This record gives sequence, structure tokens and C-alpha cells, in this order.
Amino acid sequence: MKKTSTKKTSDAAKKTSAKAKKDDVLLERTDKVILRDKNTVLKIFGPSYKVSLILNEAMNEARAAETGLPVAKVIEVMKLRDHWCIRREWVEGDTLADVMAKDKKNLQKYLKQFVAIQCEIFKKTSDRMGNLADKLDKQISASPLPRETRYDLHMKLQSFPRGKALCHGDFNPTNVIITPKGEWRVIDWSHVRLGDPLADVARTYLLFWLSGHVAAAEKYMVLACEALKAKVQDVQKWLPVVAAAESAKEQSAKNHELLLHWASVVDYE
Repeated sequence: MKKTSTKKTSDAAKKTSAKAKKDDVLLERTDKVILRDKNTVLKIFGPSYKVSLILNEAMNEARAAETGLPVAKVIEVMKLRDHWCIRREWVEGDTLADVMAKDKKNLQKYLKQFVAIQCEIFKKTSDRMGNLADKLDKQISASPLPRETRYDLHMKLQSFPRGKALCHGDFNPTNVIITPKGEWRVIDWSHVRLGDPLADVARTYLLFWLSGHVAAAEKYMVLACEALKAKVQDVQKWLPVVAAAESAKEQSAKNHELLLHWASVVDYE
């Protein structure tokens, strides 16, 4: 299980990761480092992260585990060399993304498994978790879109059902681990919220696109809609809202342009 990133890390994060063995570093992102520490995973945050957000991330992951889903459990929240950290259990296995890459001929089979896992998540709910619509609303406000477009998207979002299904919020094949026994575990629950499953499907579809896997995105969309007994058009209605929210985050120039285009088409069909 190893993720990598080309994004630059902060000086604080670099100093922390430098103390670890190179092979132990799983992921490096802006002001954040994730590394393996024996039989656990340590997520180390830089100074740009608010303590309240770090604690909330750990709390949300604990709540996701309480639903009975097979997730990587939080062990502790701690401070290490002046950095706040979340320690989780290590899950042995390969990401579903790696499995797909090694066996491209069976992409359809793995996408069906991927969708089935997502649908299992949708069956769960919680009475102590925030709603996805509220998060999307704040992200739209922070997006670089023109004021008029943001207003239209806020209104569009209000017309959608809020939903009470558990939505992972960053459901992509790199966050699904297949163990040596063939069992699955879902990791990285920092964005989990309650909401409409179609919103989560729309974001996963976008994530496939943004990672360059366009063909897989289209196949995923069809399989997800079949599993949820929904129309593709119903998911597409969420795309401008989800794209606008995603545009509030740091993106490559190519992906930024793509997101703004999707977000600007308020009446997507």
C-alpha cells in the first residue's frame, strides 16, 4: 500500500519525513506526510492544519468505524516534534488501483467490486456526522468561479436532497485495500459526510477523470447507476456542484480548467 504525490511539501513536513526511511514514506503532500511506522500508519500534519480539523478528522474516522464497516481504525491522536499526528492501524495488501494496473484486462471486474464496496458504504449512516451538502456549499463559496455562477450553484445545491447515506467523500481505487485473503478495507475517511449517494458517485467520477482514467470513469458511471438503480442524468446533475467544490482546492492547471468548465455548465445534461 503506497501512494505518492508530486506536490511540494512544506519545510516542516520535509524535516519530519527526512527522519524516516525512504521506503516508509507512503505519501507526501502540501504540509502533510504519511509514513509507515512498524505496524501502524502515521499521518503527520504541518502548521497550516488547524488542530480542530485534525481532531475532527480522527473523530469522523472513528464514527465510520462504529458503523461496522471494515476501515483502518484510529489508534491515537498525538503530538510528535511539535506536529499533530493521527496514528492508524496498518492494513497489509495492495490498493485496488495497483490491482487494476497490474491486471488491466479485468478492469470491468474490479470496477464492479469497487462499486459494490461503495454501495456497502451507502447502506450505513450515523447520527453524529455532518452533512455533505453543507460542506459543498462552503467549498462553492471558496471557489474561483464568478459570483453569479456561484449563486446559481448554491441555489441548485439547495434543490437537491440532502440524504443520510454515508458518503466517503474521496472514494477512489487508491483508498481501497485488498488484503492477501481477498478482503477489503477502506482508508482515508477524512472527508466522510452524510448525503445523497449520487453526489459521492459524481465526485468519484470526477476523480477518475482528473487522474486521467477517462474510460474507467465512464464505465464506473454506468455500473454505479445500475447498482443504485439511478439514471446517469441524475448523477450528471451533481457534476457542476461537485466540480465547483473541487475547484476550491489546489489543482494542476489542466485539471483546474476542466473543473471550471464543468462547474460553469449549471444545467449539465
